[in-house]
Amino acid sequence: MSSREIAELTEKRHHSVMRDIRNMYQQLGQTISASAYNDTQGKERRHYELDYNMTLTLISGYNVVMRKKIIDRWQELESKDQFKIPQTLPEALQLAADLALKIEQDKPKIEVYERLADRKGDVSTTILAKQLGTTAIQLNRWLRDIGAKWQQADLPKAGYQEWFNVVADVKNGHEFTQCLVTPQGQLKIAEKWESK
Repeated sequence: MSSREIAELTEKRHHSVMRDIRNMYQQLGQTISASAYNDTQGKERRHYELDYNMTLTLISGYNVVMRKKIIDRWQELESKDQFKIPQTLPEALQLAADLALKIEQDKPKIEVYERLADRKGDVSTTILAKQLGTTAIQLNRWLRDIGAKWQQADLPKAGYQEWFNVVADVKNGHEFTQCLVTPQGQLKIAEKWESK
């Protein structure tokens, strides 16, 4: 769940929620990187994305009404992916046939996923390019050509923020940003790359 959604549900200012998240991670001795997104005016902004555990850890310090809203929202998100268990033999056989057909249709995708299965977290385009059997220059050029990145900057365009995580770092006293590819982005890019 994004820090923006948490702020909306808890009726807090987004910058306050961002501060609370940074404090929480600091107290836990962990780090978190902000992701980029474009606001309604097209300006690039930052937000955090938290998993279920960290969301509940964060909001446990807020009031009961806020906590209930967050828990209700997580249950809503989880219920979207509920699997219906077959109740009769014909339903079970139909499910097995449907799954077999789906596996056959998804074989090309499965091969791509298997290649990327050992990837943990965000990676550079150089690492992803090696997985795809190309170079970082060719991959970045292609990402610009399909409209995922800006032509003159290594930043994601609107609609592709989930694919990338722009992180800031300091090296030799100079601050720079790097556009890393998220796990979701790795899969989406690999799918499109394979079908081009």
